[in-house]
Amino acid sequence: MSNLLRPDNFDNIIGQEEIINNLKISVASANKRNDVLQHCLFYGNAGLGKTTIARALANELGIDIQIANGASLSTNRDVLPYLMKLKEGSILFIDEIHRVNKKVQEYLLTVIEDFRLDIVIPAGKKDFGETITIDLPKFCLVGATTEMGDLVQPFLDRFKLKHFMRFYSSDELLLMLKGNSSKLKVNISEEGLNVIAKASRGTPRIANSFLEWVRDYQIANNLQGLEKEQVTTAIKMQGIDENGLNPIDRDYLSVLEKLSKESPVGVNTLCSALSLDKNTIEQKIEPWLIQQGYISKTPKGRILVEKDTKDAPTLADFFT
Repeated sequence: MSNLLRPDNFDNIIGQEEIINNLKISVASANKRNDVLQHCLFYGNAGLGKTTIARALANELGIDIQIANGASLSTNRDVLPYLMKLKEGSILFIDEIHRVNKKVQEYLLTVIEDFRLDIVIPAGKKDFGETITIDLPKFCLVGATTEMGDLVQPFLDRFKLKHFMRFYSSDELLLMLKGNSSKLKVNISEEGLNVIAKASRGTPRIANSFLEWVRDYQIANNLQGLEKEQVTTAIKMQGIDENGLNPIDRDYLSVLEKLSKESPVGVNTLCSALSLDKNTIEQKIEPWLIQQGYISKTPKGRILVEKDTKDAPTLADFFT
């Protein structure tokens, strides 16, 4: 999400009201106690605004924020530059925190609980080595993850504030798109914005990406404005139907329809049929299909939910 479209405080964030209201209480309490906010974890699907809320949280507290990516923290040494720059009350935000090396997660236990940094100096030829202890300013660790189960349990337990990021409703996305279309100076009807909202899989990142795409479509085609028909055409060009299903989703549903006529289908069978890995199927494809009622997961495998899929538009229907 571009900085232009990213809300910078709680009042400007649309959706996730439960989280925002809870955070307002936590922030108010920390301010009144003149203390640091407790460590906080945001978990849920990609593109739902975890980083946006973390940045807004820092702004609400009026404090500095450092941003790191978990994939880059593979050794204890990698995290040291971030820790040494911390100030009293500041936020260290680690995106994709589940990708932090397990040993680094364990190393951080003392850091985030006792605010103490232990640096081990290896033994040399003339000495036995030593451990240097550095007291750190009290800070707030904020993590964002799509895979909370991959965190080491003791590390996970240190996050006193855990917030689950849900999918957005079409109405919430429509309200967000109205504001962002003005920021991008896109002349688009409400019906056109509604097409985008319904095709965005409940995800602000996808909605904003589509909004930028239809803006480019408008500019490239010298259109004065965008009505529902033009927006629908532009979205079709991305291979997306009005329910947000992409070509991979439709392939998945088509394969499942063929294979599940007699019995549920296991994930390994779907991997072979679709030439996709297990993580892609379980983490990228299935959550939205399950949430929308297209499929169901049973102990024996996946099954198609006939009632919802029967009326769902196919690729052929959508392009006629």
